[in-house]
Amino acid sequence: MQKYKKIIKSFIPPLFLNKMSYIKNYIHFLRYKDLIIKNSELKDIHRGKRCFILGSAPSIKKENLKPLKNEIVIAMNNFYVHEDFLEIMNGNVQKYYIVAPIHPPQTEVEWKMWFEDMERHVPINTIMVFGLTSYRFNIKYILEKYGLFRNHTVYWYFAGIPVNEYYKFKESHICFHNMVWAASSVSTYALLLALYMGFDNIYLLGVDHNYVCIEREEEYRFYKSSIHQQKEHERMNFKKSDEFFATGKVFLEKEIIAEMCKTAKIYNCSKESLLNMFEKIDFSSLF
Repeated sequence: MQKYKKIIKSFIPPLFLNKMSYIKNYIHFLRYKDLIIKNSELKDIHRGKRCFILGSAPSIKKENLKPLKNEIVIAMNNFYVHEDFLEIMNGNVQKYYIVAPIHPPQTEVEWKMWFEDMERHVPINTIMVFGLTSYRFNIKYILEKYGLFRNHTVYWYFAGIPVNEYYKFKESHICFHNMVWAASSVSTYALLLALYMGFDNIYLLGVDHNYVCIEREEEYRFYKSSIHQQKEHERMNFKKSDEFFATGKVFLEKEIIAEMCKTAKIYNCSKESLLNMFEKIDFSSLF
């Protein structure tokens, strides 16, 4: 089936494919529109403040993160396994945790186990922000089926706007009360969320995107393995060339943000990061 889909796509102009994808995703978005509009509560609520976006790249192991206890942070995906996670998230300022939309090849059981483990570790005071797409067995389906995160404050966003070399930027495409980009990395979603909430200064930590420079998948992150990332590349038949293409899309998203989003200053504190579109700054100098 996948083979025939690729053949059909090869005969369709890319701009038309983009439009078809947008329309299909927007139809799915309409099912969640009333849920997504709640995000307007978050619009500009942190104007004049700073935040730290915490990724899982190996470089973050070299930083002392304990000062972040008294800072607003946006932790991502599997960051809850970090040894200082609870100390960071139990400060007396607002904490956020954003999760990208889920997808195959992981099974429902794997996703269920991951979210159960996440719920056990993420403090109740943390605001959860979960992603949705047109994928039928999405996070909402998992959480409702297994009764998860009922005691947390939860917001949802819907990702469905294709971003590629044919994409034309619109401010409405990065507003969390609308359908937003179908990004290739949770760090892009975290950046868009931080911009939406109005932060003046945004600092990236552990957001390296240097997978193309790393040989083994288990060395991509500060942890060796996780419940939801068991031999993911092997199961997807992911080649090194695919990593280069995926990295290129990440760079495109970040370059658009750097060029088009002027409401905040974005800094890269990750010493080994390849993201050169954001000004580099030493993390320790901020305290």
